[in-house]
Amino acid sequence: MLSIKSILALAAGVILSLTTIFALSQIPAIAAPINSPQVLTEDGGGSIPLWQRYSFFDKFFTPPAPQVKGGSKNTNCISSKSGCSHGGSLPTCIKTDCDCADFQYQEDAQAVFNLESRDAHHLDGNPPDGRACDNLPSRSEVEATPIVSPAGDEHLLLGNPSAAKSDIHQPNNYLIQQEEYALSYNRDKGIPNWVSWQLNQSWLGSVERQNDFRANNALPPRWYHVKPSDYADTNYDKGHLTPAGDRTLSISDNSATFLMTNMIPQAPANNREVWRELEDYSRDLVAAGKSLYIIAGGSGEKERIGDGKVSVPEDTWKVVVVVDNPDFDIDEITTNSQVIAVLMPNSDSVSHTSWQDYCVSVDVVEDLTGYDFLSNISKSIQNEIESRVNCMKQ
Repeated sequence: MLSIKSILALAAGVILSLTTIFALSQIPAIAAPINSPQVLTEDGGGSIPLWQRYSFFDKFFTPPAPQVKGGSKNTNCISSKSGCSHGGSLPTCIKTDCDCADFQYQEDAQAVFNLESRDAHHLDGNPPDGRACDNLPSRSEVEATPIVSPAGDEHLLLGNPSAAKSDIHQPNNYLIQQEEYALSYNRDKGIPNWVSWQLNQSWLGSVERQNDFRANNALPPRWYHVKPSDYADTNYDKGHLTPAGDRTLSISDNSATFLMTNMIPQAPANNREVWRELEDYSRDLVAAGKSLYIIAGGSGEKERIGDGKVSVPEDTWKVVVVVDNPDFDIDEITTNSQVIAVLMPNSDSVSHTSWQDYCVSVDVVEDLTGYDFLSNISKSIQNEIESRVNCMKQ
C-alpha cells in the first residue's frame, strides 16, 4: 500500500508531465499565425485554431487581422491606399456602419460588401444581386482613357465649337479625337453633337467602301454603346457625318467612318439626296485643287429610336470653309473666302430638291445650336464670313 508521500509524489509527476506535453503541443500553433495568417471564411470562424477562441489565450495572443474573402489584401488597407486590391482605402465606417454615401467608387463599396457574407452594412440593392452600390461610378469608367488622335488638333484647327473635353464627367459634350476626324459625343442622345474634319487630296484614294458599321467600344465602359441594330426597322439611315467618301486613302481611314459615334439617324431623302449631293460637291472642290474644313451635326429632337437610346435630330446642318490651295492653311482664310452653311429638315420633305435650297449663314446655325464656329479665326474675318450666305458653285 502506497504511503501518502508516495501518492503526492506520483500526482506531482503526472501534473508535470501533462503540463510539459501541453506546452510543447502549442509551439507550432503559436507560431502558425506569424507565417500563415488565417482567412475569415463564410461562417466567421473557418480555419482559426480552437486555442485562439478561448478567453485564456486571448489574454496572451492577438490573432491577425481578418482578410477580405478570397483576396490577399486585409482590412489594414483602411489606413493605406497601397494595400487595397480595389485601388483605394476602405473607409473607417466599416467598424460602425457604412452606406453608399461613404464611397466614391463602386469598387470601394464592393470591397466592404465582400468583407462579410451577410451584407451587414446593407449595401446591396433591392432586389439584391451581389453588387454593392451599383448607382456609383466605376473606377475604371472614371479612369477611362480619352480617345485622342496621334494627329493632335488637325481637325480642330478652326476651333472647338462646344468646348468639348475628354472628360468622363462631361458625358454629353465628350471630346473624341481620332486620326480621321474629331467630334463631340452626346452620351444621353447616343449621337455626336458635331463632327469636324479636314478634306484635301491627301485623304482621297481608291479604297472601296468598307460598310463595317459597329459600336465604338473605346467609349467609357459603362456608357451605352450604340449598335447598328439600334437603327433597324426605324425608317432612318445610319447617316455618316464624316462621309466614307472623304476617307478613301486607306482601309483603316474608311473603316473609321463606320463607327456609330460618327452616325446620326437621317431620313432617307436627306441622307441619300441633298446631303449626299453636298458631299459630292465638296469632293469636286478638292479635285479642283482646293482644301476644306468641314463641321456637321444635327439639331433638335423629333423622336427616339433604339428603345429610346438614340435621338433623331429635327434638322441637319453643315459648315464648309474653302481654301484655294491643296493644303489647308488658316492664314489663307480672308474676308473673301467662301464659307458654305446649310440647314436642312431631317425628313423626306427634301426629296427632289437641291442642297442649295437650304443655304443659310453660319450665324444662323450658331444661333440654332449655341456653338461657336471658326473661333480660331480673327474676329474681324470671322464676323464677315459668318454673316454671309454664300452657296454659289465655283
